[in-house]
Formats: sequence, structure tokens, C-alpha cells
Amino acid sequence: MSSPRIGFTPSRDPSVGFVRNLPAQASSNQVIAKGDAVAYLNGIIVPATAGQDPGLAGYGVVLAVYTTANRPLTFQTTKYIASGGVGRVDVCYDPDQTYYVQCVTSAGPTNMGKNVTIDVSAANATTGISGMSVNIPASASINDLFKVINISPFEELGGKESGAGPNNGVEVKWNRHLLHAATAGQ
Repeated sequence: MSSPRIGFTPSRDPSVGFVRNLPAQASSNQVIAKGDAVAYLNGIIVPATAGQDPGLAGYGVVLAVYTTANRPLTFQTTKYIASGGVGRVDVCYDPDQTYYVQCVTSAGPTNMGKNVTIDVSAANATTGISGMSVNIPASASINDLFKVINISPFEELGGKESGAGPNNGVEVKWNRHLLHAATAGQ
């Protein structure tokens, strides 16, 4: 059974003290949708990149997306901030929050504690839900934004030792966050 590609979903309710409403700007080739990992650059929320950008630490995960007037996108055709567009977002910026997300590569017990990169894909325009997932790179780096901390229990069909196959769920925690120092990849 594969996990749906719906971006980063908080594993527990985010603490109200760690949720902020901030201005956001999508990049020229990437949108911002609910469930996207984002960075904070010059006072603006921007999409986190798929690569290992040493100059762009993670900031949080988008919980809701709004127009520039802070209105919900309920009656808009596109329910995310389109490429090159601007708006506002509610962001959970807790460096200790964990998230459930799809892993596009096979993940097993040997991957626990390993750093992972973000795999960027297009969000669903109708629902405004993220298309992001994670990927276990051939060589982990200190610049990777997330770290695998658990394989989703419903994916352990062959027992805890077998792990999950491709496109299954994992639980991740921030590795390189604006408020948290990065650790080396394994």
C-alpha cells in the first residue's frame, strides 16, 4: 500500500505558539501549497528547494494559504500561491514538530536517522494540497532539511525488520532548521 502524496502532515497538533501568519512569495518555478516545507528569506516565506542549498535553512510547514488580503482561497480556481505569485500563509515553525510524508524511495530500518532531501512535485490546484515528498539521497549531507525518525507503522506489513517499499510513509523531523543546528547525514 502506498502513501498518498499530500506533502508534510503534522504528526500531532501544532503548538499555537509556533504558528505564524506571514507574507509568502512562490518562486518562478514552484508554487506554495498546504503541506509544503518552506524557508524564511528576507522576511518572506519562500518554497524550500529540492536540492541541498546551504544558504536556505528550513523554517516550517504551511498549514493554510491565503490571498494577500489574508482571505481564504475558497472561491478561487487555484487554491495555492501560483508560481511567481504572492499571498499569505499560516506556518508551523516548531523545530521539534514531526511530520508524516511519502518517501519516493524504499525506506527500511537502516534508513532510520538518515537525512533526506525534499522531492518537489506539483500541488493539486483543485484542493491546494502539496505534492512534496522526501527522497533518500545516495549521499546524505548536512544541508538536507529533514531526517527520518520512523517508518509509518501501517507500512510495516512484512514486520518491523523489513521496512517499507517505495512511495510509502515515513515520519520525519527537521534536520536543518532556522532555529535548530543541522547534524551530519549518515
